[in-house]
Amino acid sequence: MWSSERRWLRSIRRRLIVALVGGLGSLLVVLFLLLDQVLDHHLYARLDAQLLDRARAVGAMLASGTAVDALMPEFREHGHTDFYTIWDRTGAVLARSSSSGAQALARPPRMPAAEPLYYDLVLPDGHRGRAVAQPVVPGPAGDPRAALLTVAIERTDVDLLERRIHLSLLLVSLLAALGAAALAIVVVNRGLRPLLRLGRRVGTLSPDAAQVPLLDARLPSELAPLAAALDSAFGRLYDALERERRFARDAAHELRTPLAEIRTSAELALRGGDPGRAAAALAISLAAVERMQRSVDGLLALSRYESGQAEPQPEPLDLRALLEQQRQVLARATSAGARIQLDGAVEWWTSSDVALLERIVANLLQNAAEYAPPGSRIVAGVRVLAESAWLEVRNPAPDLHDSDLPRLGERFWRKRPEHAPDTHGGLGLALARTLARILALDLQFRLEAGELVARLGPFPALPEA
Repeated sequence: MWSSERRWLRSIRRRLIVALVGGLGSLLVVLFLLLDQVLDHHLYARLDAQLLDRARAVGAMLASGTAVDALMPEFREHGHTDFYTIWDRTGAVLARSSSSGAQALARPPRMPAAEPLYYDLVLPDGHRGRAVAQPVVPGPAGDPRAALLTVAIERTDVDLLERRIHLSLLLVSLLAALGAAALAIVVVNRGLRPLLRLGRRVGTLSPDAAQVPLLDARLPSELAPLAAALDSAFGRLYDALERERRFARDAAHELRTPLAEIRTSAELALRGGDPGRAAAALAISLAAVERMQRSVDGLLALSRYESGQAEPQPEPLDLRALLEQQRQVLARATSAGARIQLDGAVEWWTSSDVALLERIVANLLQNAAEYAPPGSRIVAGVRVLAESAWLEVRNPAPDLHDSDLPRLGERFWRKRPEHAPDTHGGLGLALARTLARILALDLQFRLEAGELVARLGPFPALPEA
């Protein structure tokens, strides 16, 4: 039983309807009780005021010796009429109205003090009534024994009116409760429609289709933060999925040619017993493996930095010293490094991630060395502009055109002469652009007089201690 109730209340719609109906029902009950109390108090206040007026009139007549029954016929008639009784201090009846017959009114529960005392009783004719008791000074016709006067009237009409009011209030409350329940159901269903629409839109999202934003102008303000959070979460998922697909696609694209070269070389080596041919095939295979390794390393680095797995760690560094270090590293790795010359500022201290910046500079220098014509001069240096500096690498690029500049940094795009050997992975500038974006730097390319100029920056000066 308990488990079924818990399952039933798992629905937000049911919870809201139960809460609203219960809350509105409780509010209507409280309002019914309060209104009933106010109306009862008002009815009895009017009845008590009428009683007090009668009692004062009777007391004045008795004090003056006037016959009350003669002047006030309601006290001498029988059935649905008024009554009065006068007691002495011992409780003996001194006088009573003709309408009372032989039966006096019931005494009040206690002797009233200065204020009149109101109480309910059964009248001599058997009907329910309301009475007021008050001291009498002096007594009727100067009788000093008179002490207490009680005047009573029938309350049948008031009770009937009270029951009618109670019935009307109860009927109105029931109708209001039913209306509140129906309104709660309608309001809850209408209020949950945007949430249900949002759920259906989330259900239509597919990794095979472009992401559709969930946040729009029609969405209620309460659901806007949820939609924004879902857009952000799904955006990260779509980005991760796209990175995985791009990695697989790029890896397949980049590894297809080296694998074909390795297979062709192996087949040629197996056709004969020529040691020279076998050695050449192994050399070709080794070069293809090296290209494959560079491509895979570049793809893994791009994936790691694009996914945010690597965070920059800034520390003080000298840009000129960094250029010199990378120039020497390139000179040791290839024979082209000797053609790189440094100029510009001799020293510029800034703060950045040394490891990431080294990789950017190494890729820029290697790209310049590999694509510059043989024997040409490559110039790298630090250019100071205002209060910041830029790293600049220049190399001759006779084959590049202005239309090629937007494609620099595109994965696997290479501008090389036809039938030229394919020794470059095509990921260096793409990795450099990604790392520059992580370091909040701008990597620009432009052509000046047949030279490709790569500018990286700006680098603010390191504040002096």
